[in-house]
Order: sequence, then structure tokens, then C-alpha cells
Amino acid sequence: MRVGHRQTLHETAHGSMENTKWVVEASSTVELLGRRFAGRDGGGPQLCNMVCSQLGRHAHIDFCRTDPSHSCQGPDWEHSDEIVYPQPNRTKDWISHALYWARTGFKDPYSREEQTEFSKCDAHCAGPEHQEAGAQSSYCTLPLFHPPHPQNWSAASGMGYVSADGHSFECADPALSRPAYHVIFVLDRSGSMECRDRTPLFGTPVTSQITNHHNNRYGAVLSSLFQFWTSRAAGITTSSSRRDSYSIILFNHEAQVVLENDFISDPNTLLSYLLNTLVHGLTSFDTALTATRALMESHWSSERSPVVIFLSDGQDSVSDEVVDDLARRAIALGKPLSLHTISFGTETNTASLRSMARIADDIGRNAPRDAVTRAVTSTYSNAISTIQLAETFLDIAESLRNPRASLIRS
Repeated sequence: MRVGHRQTLHETAHGSMENTKWVVEASSTVELLGRRFAGRDGGGPQLCNMVCSQLGRHAHIDFCRTDPSHSCQGPDWEHSDEIVYPQPNRTKDWISHALYWARTGFKDPYSREEQTEFSKCDAHCAGPEHQEAGAQSSYCTLPLFHPPHPQNWSAASGMGYVSADGHSFECADPALSRPAYHVIFVLDRSGSMECRDRTPLFGTPVTSQITNHHNNRYGAVLSSLFQFWTSRAAGITTSSSRRDSYSIILFNHEAQVVLENDFISDPNTLLSYLLNTLVHGLTSFDTALTATRALMESHWSSERSPVVIFLSDGQDSVSDEVVDDLARRAIALGKPLSLHTISFGTETNTASLRSMARIADDIGRNAPRDAVTRAVTSTYSNAISTIQLAETFLDIAESLRNPRASLIRS
């Protein structure tokens, strides 16, 4: 165009992006037209009027322009805390396609239809029907940098849901298609659980409440369970109420059923059942597992698979026959057992917990199943990993998003 033209935006002949570098979230990679790029790779092979079409729904990256003393968040940008090249000492923002081109001063070379698509959120549904080869993704219907959508939303068509992390989708809620469980929590309250080498997680809403009652291994168990329950509760929306039932057994040399087949108690209520427990006595894993079998049988449902979470410091032996009977009884009733043993003690006392998980896992993996049923697994882990219990085997319905990738001038 002539110098001094009246048109607000410049027009140009677009070419190669030779002076740019790729930025990819989480040290990941991006694949375009069969070629894979990582962070700091050159952008020379890309054309600025084509790369956005290849990315689909996307965000661009730019150096942050907000005063450090102010909050950096807006309808067209999202601050990134990740340290990335080039100039890793400078903070950066993910910005919308429209804002990127407005900042360049040049006319957006993409069609109106593409610009509309680029303005929308890049999160997509985690439902298994969308993950199969050749399947079409179901994307969030909201703008790119939207706040979490209210959980009480429902589509006018009756088809749609809001994920646990606040994205809106017009497809079936994957949480409704996952199996339901009867989760039996079996907690060690024997005298050795008074040891203070493990204590409640720091900085949670219930840390002081638990610490005031049990600043010890038993308190660490309660803290981890509360994290489990709140993680599960976060995955429940109006479109997917809690379908899992909870039962709780406390044991030392005896077993006490505290809660049976509960569907309604919230995390704080569940915690209240356990705070005033007297921690004392000897330990009998066999007694605890015998009580677990009886509880499983009395509340058996063909609609729910049995899951046992066994939390202890491991200071006892166990009869292989008792574990074997529990696992095989579940199969005889119609569904294999998933047993997860968690150690809250020293590594030298884990043999029994490991053995329990191994026996149950062998039986579960070899149980008869139809073509659509996954093999059931049982695991042993230590207390450090218990925060991830809900995500490990109960499939919280959150959205998925591919790592963001963009080119920036180097």
C-alpha cells in the first residue's frame, strides 16, 4: 500500500517465519503436516498465513505487557508462569489469535470462519469415543480464555455437560459411562499408628482440625483420605451425581464398621466419623480382611465393582488364604476385586501390604471378563502417592488439552 494509506491495518505478501522459534508448553512437542517440533526449534518451515490453520484452535505467545504489580488476566490473554526461551528472564502471556494479529498491525489473513474457530477454547472432551483413531474431537463451546463455567448448566438439547474443571461440551458426559464402585476404606487404628514419623498434610483446609486430634500416622491417613474424598467430590456435577458408595472399617486386633454403603456424606462429614477414634491395640490384618469380605457381601450390587483401599503402617503378617478368599469371593459374586494397599509406615514393614496387592492383582487380572471390560488391577503404594488416589483408579471427568504451541520472534 501507499505510504500514509487510510486503511487501519497493513496488508502484505506473507512468507517464511525464519526469525521465530517454537514455544511448546511443558517441554512437549507439536506435530504439523507430519513433522514434529520442540521448543526452540526454528520456525523457518512455516508460513505465517498457513500455520494457524494447521494448529486449529490455538493461542499465540507474546511477552507480557502488564505491570508486574497488577494482575495479568484478560478476555484475550492468559499469563504463563512457565519459564521458556527466548529471553527466559522475561515473562510471557498466551494471547488470542485476534489479539496477536491486532498487535502485528497487519490484516488477519485467515477467513472469517477460521477466525471464529480460533477464538474458541482449545479444551476437548476426555470421553473414550473421541480418543479412538479417526474420531472427531468434541471441543469446549466457550471462548478461549473463559472462567470456569457454572456446574448447574445444562444444554437446551439435553445433550451436554460441564467438566469438573469448568469446560462446557455438547456431547455425552464420560462420567456417566464409567463403572460405578463400592469403595471400602479399611483403616489401621492400632497402637503403632500413634507414631509421629508421618503426620497430616500441611496447608489443607482440615490440617489443624486433624492435627488437633491425631498428629501422627493415623492423622496422615485421615489427611490423605480427605484429599481423596475432595478430589472425588470435585468431579461430581449436577449432570453426574455420586454413583459410588463408600464404606469405612476401622481395625486393630478387632474390626469396627463405621459407615456402610453411603451415597450422600460429603468429605467433611466423612472426616467427622473418624476424628474421635481411639488409636490403640494390636494389629490383625486377617480380622480386617474378614470384616471387609462380610461388608462386601452384605452390600453387593451388580451395578458396582468392589474397590478396597487398605491403609496401614504394615506392622502385621497376613494369611494368603484370607486375601485369596476375599478376591475369589468377589469374582464368584460377579465382579473382580480391585485392592489398593497403602503404607504409612517404614519401608521395612511393607511385605504384607505388598503381598496382599500381588495376590489380589494376580486373581483380578486372570478373572473372566467380556470384550468390553478392562482387566482389574490391584496396587501397593506408599503414602506419598495417596493424593493421586482418585485420579489413579476412579477416573475424574476433567477435560483434555494438547500442549499449547506457538512461534515467537527470537
